[in-house]
Amino acid sequence: MNFYQHAGRILDKLARHEGTIKGLVIGDPKVQDKKKMYALVCETLKYKQVLNELIDSTKICEIEKKLKRSLALVLIHDLLFTKRGITVRNEVPLKQCVMRHQARLKAELIKIKIKRGVTTNEDLVSQKVKDAVLIPRYARVNEHKTTVEKAIKAFEKEGYVLIKCPENLCELKQKEFCIDQHLPDMLIFHQRTDFHDHPLYKSGHIILQDKASCFPAHVCHPPQGAHVIDACAAPGNKTSHLSALMKNTGKIWAFDLDSRRLGLLKRLTGKAGYITPIHGSFLEADPNDPQYSQVEYLLLDPSCSGSGIISRLDHLVDGEDENEGSNDKNGSTQEERLKNLSEFQISVIEHALKFPNAKRVVYSTCSVHAEENEHVVKTVLKNNPEFELASRDTVLPTWHRRGMPEEMDGDEDLADRVVRTIPAEDLTNGFFVSCFIRKTSEGLKRTIDKVETVQEAKPNKKKKRNNNKKKKTALTVE
Repeated sequence: MNFYQHAGRILDKLARHEGTIKGLVIGDPKVQDKKKMYALVCETLKYKQVLNELIDSTKICEIEKKLKRSLALVLIHDLLFTKRGITVRNEVPLKQCVMRHQARLKAELIKIKIKRGVTTNEDLVSQKVKDAVLIPRYARVNEHKTTVEKAIKAFEKEGYVLIKCPENLCELKQKEFCIDQHLPDMLIFHQRTDFHDHPLYKSGHIILQDKASCFPAHVCHPPQGAHVIDACAAPGNKTSHLSALMKNTGKIWAFDLDSRRLGLLKRLTGKAGYITPIHGSFLEADPNDPQYSQVEYLLLDPSCSGSGIISRLDHLVDGEDENEGSNDKNGSTQEERLKNLSEFQISVIEHALKFPNAKRVVYSTCSVHAEENEHVVKTVLKNNPEFELASRDTVLPTWHRRGMPEEMDGDEDLADRVVRTIPAEDLTNGFFVSCFIRKTSEGLKRTIDKVETVQEAKPNKKKKRNNNKKKKTALTVE
C-alpha cells in the first residue's frame, strides 16, 4: 500500500504546484520502482476527470473517512482501468475501503459511458490528452562522453536502423532512427521508444531532451575557452549542452534558486571542474565583479508559464475546467500571471545586458504566449538601444518557423530574427528563442543620433508652447 500512498502524495504535490511529475517521481528517495510510479501517476491523470466524477457520485471518500481523495484516485484507477487491479493483498484495510464499493463504482462507470456515448475506457480519456501531440523520442548525444558516430554504431549493434530523416517524423517505425536535420547532435526515434533503462542513458552517453529545448545552447554558440553564465540552470541539461559545445573548455557559472534541482545539476556536471554551480539568484550577481570580467555569453531560460510543454502530462494537473480567465491558488488571473512573469523576465534580461562584455545574450521560454515572448523582446530593445537582435543567419537559419510580426508592431525583419515552435506542427514542445547582441559602433551611433534628434525636437515644441503662452498673456494684459 505504500506504493499507492506515495502516488497519492505526488498527486497532492502536483495539485499544489510543488514540482513536475518527472521531478517529483525521480526526486522521491522512497520510490523504488520509478518507472512504474511515473506510469501510474500519468495514467491516473489521463482519467482524472472521470475518476473525480466516480468519487463524487459514489461519495466513497465521505463514507470511507480514512480514504483521501488523492489515494482514492490511484486505487480506483487500478481497479477499473487496469487488468491487474489493485496490486496489494486483499486484507489491506485501505484496499478494502475501495473494494466495498466495487459494484457501485462499476455501475457508475457504465452510466458515464452511456451518457457520453462511448464504449471503451480509452474513449473516456481527457480531451487534453487527445489533443496532446505524441512527439518523437529525442535523444541528445552527450559529446562529453561519446560522439554521434559512436552512438549511432552502438544503436545499430542493437538492431536499430539509421534512415534518412523523413519529412514527417511520425513515419518513423519502431527500431528506426535518424539524425535531426537542424541539430547535428540530436538523434530521433519512434515516439514509443523507452530509454529509461537503456545503458547509454544510464551511463549519460545520451540525454533525453526535447529538441526545442536544445535550441538555446546552439543559438548561444559559445566558442572553446569562452566564459559563460547560465542564469537559470537547473537541472542542468542546457548547462551540460553548453559545455559540450565548448569541448569541455572555458568557464561556466550556473545559477539556480532551487537547491534540489541544483543538486541534479551537480550530479549531471559534477566532474566538470570548469562548471561552478551557484545556489542563488542571478539577479544578485554583480555584473562588475572581476570574476565575470570575461563573460561574453549568457543563457537565460527564466521561469515562464510553461504553456508550450506538451511532452509530459503536468498540464493535466488542474483539471478539465481550467480556462484562460481562471484564477490560480493565489487568486490571480492568467492575464495577471503573464504580466508578473513578463516583468520578471525583462528584469533578468536587462540584468544580463549590464555585464560589461556581454556579447551574446540568449533568452528563451517554453511558452506560446506573446506576452512572454515577442512583447518581452520589444520592451527590452526599447529600453536598451545599445543592443539589437542577432540576425537570422546566426539564430538557427534553417529553422522555418520564426516570430509573429503582428506581435512586433508589424516588423517582419524583427520577427524573422527570433525562433518559435508549435507542438502540433513541429512535433516539439512549444518554444521561443531570441538572441540579443551588442551593436557595432556604427549601428550604435545611428541609434544615438536618432534618439538625440527626437530629444532635440521635444524642447523646441515646449519652447513654442511657452512663446504662445507669453503672447496670449500679453494680449490679455493689453
